[in-house]
Amino acid sequence: MDKISTCRAAYLIPFIDVLRDIGASVERELARAKLPTMVEETPEELVSNILSMDFLTRSARLEGVDDLGWLWVQKFSSSSFSAELLTALRSFPTVKARLDCLSNLIALEDSDTRVGLIGFNGSAEVYCDSKSSEIPSDPISEWTQVTVLIEAVRSITGENWSPDEIRFKSDFSVCDAARAANPNTRFLTQSAHTSIILPSSVLAASKLTCAAAQVPEPNTPNKLDGTENLKRLIRPYLLQVAPKIEVLADVMGVSPRSLQRKLKQSGSSYSELIETTRFEMAAEMLRDSDMPLIDIAMMFGYENQSNFGRSFRRVAGISPGKYRREMFGRQRVA
Repeated sequence: MDKISTCRAAYLIPFIDVLRDIGASVERELARAKLPTMVEETPEELVSNILSMDFLTRSARLEGVDDLGWLWVQKFSSSSFSAELLTALRSFPTVKARLDCLSNLIALEDSDTRVGLIGFNGSAEVYCDSKSSEIPSDPISEWTQVTVLIEAVRSITGENWSPDEIRFKSDFSVCDAARAANPNTRFLTQSAHTSIILPSSVLAASKLTCAAAQVPEPNTPNKLDGTENLKRLIRPYLLQVAPKIEVLADVMGVSPRSLQRKLKQSGSSYSELIETTRFEMAAEMLRDSDMPLIDIAMMFGYENQSNFGRSFRRVAGISPGKYRREMFGRQRVA
């Protein structure tokens, strides 16, 4: 299965908040971009980078917003990092160690981003670049990239720290609000990297930690097989209506027939992929909530509770009610 350029939905949600604040027709534009309209309900799932950038650039143009990337910065914080990344970062005591950790685990946040460090003349350039030529440099995405780096450094230095320079690969005018918020920072555009510049001494800044300095084995998108990656992409859509195969084919940049062929090669079909993903989401709700069965059935697009039961039994071999009772019994024993 071909690799798909994706990021966690958590990175798209602050943009949606900004657009809602200015009265944009968010749901209409999400649907037009073939993104799940209930993406805010699934921050841990994946969305297509390409479709997301199409949605954001079009929305910014329609609403006349020149600094959407900077407005996103005001809504974002490191608490939006994945739990795996946050846990790993907190186990390291220095800025350098946390940046190295971020470099190792950045695929948890975005499959097409790389983080690295270049040292020169008592300073260090920490870059966060896109690996994909399909996603051109754009101030919207570049603001997210430099902010991820700054948040990693601030996890040690504190929230008032700012880099000496912020560099962007694209050519645009940095807004006055961004300059006012970073009065001691120089902004450069048309640079070789999207990056921040800081004194090398900052790399040694430390914070005491009781956790062992050990990076956990991440369940990164790179290590998931192609079918698992597709299931994470489909999950946000299933809170409404299962997407047609043409939607997922667009996400992958292939024809529907080509996608069907790839799924067949992996031992699956599109209908099986939808059914399995819907089952897994329903099983999570049965395990983690006391929501009535009929409500779970309606949430995931089943026509009625009977159809839900038949579909669930076809995959699990037992009814939804029995599954819930067995899971509850295991939790009580544990």
